[in-house]
Amino acid sequence: MAIIFIAVWLGITIPILLSLVFGLFKPIVTADNTGISMIIIALLIAILDGYIGLKIFNKIQLWLEKRKR
Repeated sequence: MAIIFIAVWLGITIPILLSLVFGLFKPIVTADNTGISMIIIALLIAILDGYIGLKIFNKIQLWLEKRKR
């Protein structure tokens, strides 16, 4: 269940976050001819978003366990 939740979470939030962050960092991205800054920014966003998704899933899982009792 965790893999499905994280996949759905990333599928929904990654495009939104990438468009926002690349919009904010447009001068940095356009100044870099190699595209390395784009790759680094995208990896950082994906890792942080995955971490946030795991934390949210853990809270949901704890809430469901408390509700079962």
